[in-house]
Amino acid sequence: MLTGTPSEKNRKRAARAARRGREDEATRIGWRMAGLGIETVSYVLGGVAIGWGLKLLVVRWGWPESDGWIVGGALLGMASGFSQLIRGGLRLNRQLEQATRRSRDASAASSPPDKES
Repeated sequence: MLTGTPSEKNRKRAARAARRGREDEATRIGWRMAGLGIETVSYVLGGVAIGWGLKLLVVRWGWPESDGWIVGGALLGMASGFSQLIRGGLRLNRQLEQATRRSRDASAASSPPDKES
């Protein structure tokens, strides 16, 4: 049994496709947010590696051995990583809000007006 006119079916099909596209956009933004966490960890590990390398270098130059280089590198890595995390998170949050707003506007435009009794 067929229900609805072809134009109604096309409108519903287009609304489903648009909704699926918006969900994909939100999912991509979510994965980019998860990537920010991995990027933050890499900044910290990079800072530790640089501190470790500096420690080896200064010991070779004859300075006394100290783990302060590693701790300092880790602190600098954390500071730069967290600043990148916050800036990237705020940017992606704005993008997610815009995508949500577009989704809400499109769903309001595609829904048929309510019939009053």
